Amino acid sequence: MHADGYKPLVSIIVPVYGQAAKTAKCFQSIRSSTVMPYEIIWVDNGSDPHSFDIMKRQATKPRMHTKVVKFKQNQGFVKAINAGLREVEDSSEFIIFLNNDTEVTRKWASKLTAPLKDKSVGAVGPVTQSLISWQEPTHLNLRWNLGLPKYPIGRGLHDAAQSYAAMLHQSAFVDRFKDIGRIPLSFFCAAFRKEVIEELGPLDEDFGMGLGDDDEYCYRLRAHGYRLMLSLGTFVFHWHRTTFTSLKLPIDKIRRHNIATLKRKKEEYDLKIKKGYVKTRIEHNSTGS
Repeated sequence: MHADGYKPLVSIIVPVYGQAAKTAKCFQSIRSSTVMPYEIIWVDNGSDPHSFDIMKRQATKPRMHTKVVKFKQNQGFVKAINAGLREVEDSSEFIIFLNNDTEVTRKWASKLTAPLKDKSVGAVGPVTQSLISWQEPTHLNLRWNLGLPKYPIGRGLHDAAQSYAAMLHQSAFVDRFKDIGRIPLSFFCAAFRKEVIEELGPLDEDFGMGLGDDDEYCYRLRAHGYRLMLSLGTFVFHWHRTTFTSLKLPIDKIRRHNIATLKRKKEEYDLKIKKGYVKTRIEHNSTGS
């Protein structure tokens, strides 16, 4: 509980390992762009003292409601998220997973959680600019012919991100949400109702440092009858794979291992569904809007 009795509506869980400058900007963007009552649950994965102090200065500024979970060594994304889940306030109705190498934009949390008022929706993600991500406007337009504006290239990061977010906010996309069917959301930024996570449980720690954990959770959501949505009016800038690159982790090796893990998990879950161990909801039919 927060010492001053503060009661957030949304808990934002941010796993952090070093990357002090990016993390400080992430925290700063949350502070300036979030209008609904929020808390940041900052899970530090063993950052060095200097980096920790830089991030702490930003995390303790006025109007910042933060909690810190501190590990001595890097536990990876999955365990960090699960540790953060244990710290969520009772008052929070929503939970957002957010990478520390992101910058959020105006009213992002309000727009991202809006579709979750529909009880059939289990998770919601934003649009981003990284060409590696399928949630980038060009890729989305090719897949669904949505007509999203192209992200500007060649401008300063902050100005471009805020300008693009404003363009979406002032357009017909501000209240548009796309049902993405069987495609898994990327958990660099994803919003959930707290009650859904309480129902389905935490992320699967068999995925180690990460990669594939979001695919498994999205499959779990769909297996329980929940829909996955994309908020076309919400933009979050993402540096993409910053932590994996800085740690010099063997991404391809981790990916191959976790693909095999995902396949095994899916087969096990399919068997549980077949035997009736998982009570799935009636499938919801939606074309999105």
